[in-house]
Amino acid sequence: MVDFGHAPIFPGTDAFPCIITLRKSPPPPDHAVRVTLYPREELGKELLASYVEAHRFPMPQAKLDGAGWTLEPPGVQALLEKLRRNGVPLGEYAPIKPYYGIKTGCNEAFLVDQATKERLCREDPRSAEILKKYLRGQDIARWSPEWAGLWIVLLKSSGDQAWPWSKTKDSDAAEAIFAESLPALHRYLKPLEATLRKRTDHGRFWWELRSCAYYELFDRPKLVYQEIQFHPSYGLDRAGYFLNNKGFLFENEDPWLIATLNSPAMWWHNWRYLVHLKDEALSPAGDKIVHVPIPRPSAHHMEATAPAVESVVELTRTSAEATAAVLDLLRIEYYVETPGQALGDFANLGSDAFVHEVKKRRPKKGAPLSPAGLKALRALFETEASGIIEKRARILELERTIAAAVHEAYGLTAEDLELLRATQPPRMPPDW
Repeated sequence: MVDFGHAPIFPGTDAFPCIITLRKSPPPPDHAVRVTLYPREELGKELLASYVEAHRFPMPQAKLDGAGWTLEPPGVQALLEKLRRNGVPLGEYAPIKPYYGIKTGCNEAFLVDQATKERLCREDPRSAEILKKYLRGQDIARWSPEWAGLWIVLLKSSGDQAWPWSKTKDSDAAEAIFAESLPALHRYLKPLEATLRKRTDHGRFWWELRSCAYYELFDRPKLVYQEIQFHPSYGLDRAGYFLNNKGFLFENEDPWLIATLNSPAMWWHNWRYLVHLKDEALSPAGDKIVHVPIPRPSAHHMEATAPAVESVVELTRTSAEATAAVLDLLRIEYYVETPGQALGDFANLGSDAFVHEVKKRRPKKGAPLSPAGLKALRALFETEASGIIEKRARILELERTIAAAVHEAYGLTAEDLELLRATQPPRMPPDW
């Protein structure tokens, strides 16, 4: 059996191909399958047959059962079993279940930017009661979410909220009450009525969201994570953000739980456990995430980890806010509407590169930077970048403390950690 994983055997297609040869006969009790894992980065470097011969390992066929196959060398398989043996399923560690974000059925109508939110509130101040901050999946960052200035029109179903129109049975009469109660929102949604009526995800009336039994959980402190993961990005939200349907939440803010979920050992485990999606993303769907192994912490582990988690969450939040403030200033003062990847992480640039990137992102027909504007840009970089870099250095120190405590709770030895490094998947947490 040769497993190519994400290797691009078929250009443009993430097909997860395997080559399997087999013989139709009852296997002897001790029969072993010859398995080769073929990493994508090795594709084309040598003949396939040569690589297979040099890197194959035996896998007892008895281990290929109906519960699912784990095609790993014996040492890796033993480490996986150790993590599971020394942990308990998440759903047993904490009696919680994952909840997904709100499915609107029409994001164009219910998810709005800052400018639209401000306009609706100017037209009718009552709109502010309905507009709530929300996170997309991509806004759920490691340790602390990064709000992107987006809002959800939270018109709950009449089954969940007592609106002025809730007891009205006639839809036209109910709409008239809606238009009188929230005129700006009615005018905003009316042009999308035909689309909103076609949704299967609406409430009693076409302008309402589908029914949801756990709206109150969004207002509470919670652990949030992405439906599609490229990194171990579990965050604590204490600001009461709502989520769209690319995010999940746990009603939990246990520092040990988020420490474990963000740990290198957990990413290593989940790379071999969670469903793989296109472009090497992972999917921590609800029926999988509740079974990941969480080690029981000792009092010593909690004493070391709890304050470190609180600090890293706060540092991550303030670092992201500092970056967002600089990008907002560049938008207002220098007309940089689309910062791009480089400015989005401007603290990693030098002063010259920062100035060049701002100039590149400014409107082509705008006036050139004045000497005073150039000087102000350099001063901005020097003032803000150093503080963000200091925070990131401290975050890395704290992450090492947290990772060490989690790995100790799993009972990992120096040999286990060496194997963890030697077989680490892409996008492992840095410098652990």
